Amino acid sequence: MRFRPGARSVRFCLGIIVTFLSAAGCAPAPDRAQHTVEDYKENPMLRQETLARCGNDPGSLGNSADCVNVRDAEKSLDVGNLRTLPPLKLPDQKK
Repeated sequence: MRFRPGARSVRFCLGIIVTFLSAAGCAPAPDRAQHTVEDYKENPMLRQETLARCGNDPGSLGNSADCVNVRDAEKSLDVGNLRTLPPLKLPDQKK
């Protein structure tokens, strides 16, 4: 069977693309978080427990969904809302 010039390379490239897409489709789904950011904001005991667990094993848990959620909740509670912060009392400028 004779192919047109260049058809063999096109078929080869399509075969590689199909192989990569098939392999990507078999990748495991990412882990889902057990608690949301709001859960961590509302429950300080759960937040402290999870922060301690994530801080104790950052190599394997550092970028897990729960650790990301608990750090985000801690950051938002630590600073608070910028609208509710008291005004800064800066020293007067010397003339």
